[in-house]
Amino acid sequence: MKPAVIGTVAVLLLAVAYVIFSPYLSQGLSHKPQSPNADSADHGSEPFVTLKVIMPGDQSARMADFVENELNDRLRKDLNMNLELTYIPWSNYQQKLELALSTGEDYDLFWYGASFVSVYSTKGYIQPLDRLLNAYGKDLIKHIPDENFKQNRIGGKLWAIPSQAFTSAGKFSSVMVRQDLLEKVGMTTIKTTKDLEQFYERMHAIDPSYYGYLETDRGHELLWRELTDRNYSSLDERMLFMVDEDSGEIVSYVESDVYKKVAKLRESWVNKGIIDKNLVGNPAAKIDQENAGKLLFRVGAVSRAMENLQAARNADPNARLREYYLAEDKPKYITNPSNEAFMITSASNNPERAMMFMNWILQSKENYNFIIYGVEGKDYELANGKIKQLTNDQLMYEWMWRNKDYFTAPASVEDDIIDDMLANDENSRMSKLSGFHFNEAPVKNEIAQVMAVYKEKFEPINFGLASYDQYYEDALASLKKAGFDIVFDELKKQFAEFQLQH
Repeated sequence: MKPAVIGTVAVLLLAVAYVIFSPYLSQGLSHKPQSPNADSADHGSEPFVTLKVIMPGDQSARMADFVENELNDRLRKDLNMNLELTYIPWSNYQQKLELALSTGEDYDLFWYGASFVSVYSTKGYIQPLDRLLNAYGKDLIKHIPDENFKQNRIGGKLWAIPSQAFTSAGKFSSVMVRQDLLEKVGMTTIKTTKDLEQFYERMHAIDPSYYGYLETDRGHELLWRELTDRNYSSLDERMLFMVDEDSGEIVSYVESDVYKKVAKLRESWVNKGIIDKNLVGNPAAKIDQENAGKLLFRVGAVSRAMENLQAARNADPNARLREYYLAEDKPKYITNPSNEAFMITSASNNPERAMMFMNWILQSKENYNFIIYGVEGKDYELANGKIKQLTNDQLMYEWMWRNKDYFTAPASVEDDIIDDMLANDENSRMSKLSGFHFNEAPVKNEIAQVMAVYKEKFEPINFGLASYDQYYEDALASLKKAGFDIVFDELKKQFAEFQLQH
């Protein structure tokens, strides 16, 4: 056979073989299909994206530098993405966040407290996460208890990632005090509201630039512990309703005797100067005073003494903080096992990558420490098994991510504070409200009207600025006229249905 003919036959045989065997060859030669839970290095096959995240507070200089350089370098390598953070000051976080969500801006991910999950899912601002979690969240599932996820399930769907998995009983029902100043005036502990008053009076006599101040937008549950022998938990931050943990009934807080006691106590504190009129209803001013080291006490949050210590010491190197419960023998309740919630917006262009990013944080202790504390040797170091921060600049908020599997105590915090925090959930009880979400859709118009009246007429009473005796009856009549009883009836109906299912 001539060489030309042999060559032609060979080419034809190769072509036939390629047609026959190409499916098998391509399977062996091509990249493997992307596994949703593959190691982070495999995510290089994903298209490069910029993940747009909203966070509360003010971005520090080091945080901006860290995100732009070390963090985004790591995220490009591990997830083929970078992070674009938009910070909104605490003082108007809710207002500006909701504006962005309601106008459909293309942010991917944001943080807020767990009580807002139901509200935002009802308004259509966020998307369900079951598919994304199952596909891309194996490390979230591994390191966050199932009961934490349950609290964010509404209508059988998951709507938020409960990023914190730590102690949570009695959250926002303790008081955090400047322990160093408490001891300076000859006191050692706080057990009653009278103790708080005495602390303020003694310190104010030494230096009147210090403020007492106990938040009036929170703190009602703190005072309930002393002002009633019942055990109550608040439905949400709007302070309209509560559950009686002893009877299991939903109660109208604004119509209760304990509301009257709280209002009158706060009114007396305004008159004594313990609650300063210039701080009431002005979160920005309160934060400024706390950062200046001038607040003697505020509402605690299980671990706030640890979280706020660095800020306090920036103002006063000798500052020490500690949290106390009034009526310390009363039980503490867990309403939300995780008060922190990250939600993926309905307008997100990158929901898969948002879930991958959240999972990446808990993928290893190295990632966890990196995003919270920065670069080891530059931003922090390990000293005797504790975290010693080398910069005063805030990076990511540690409390948003605090996880029992990865937690390392800060070197600057005294051991007794850490011991208090780690033992906080001992002998605690699950709240009757745990897992319950009020679907506001059937009464959304009435709620809008009720909240408008509440803000106008009840908040001044809450703050202690308006006399309960003088203004309460008119405020309640206006609330009823706005549709309060309709909202209350719908709430009781839904809660009864919830109780039957649990």
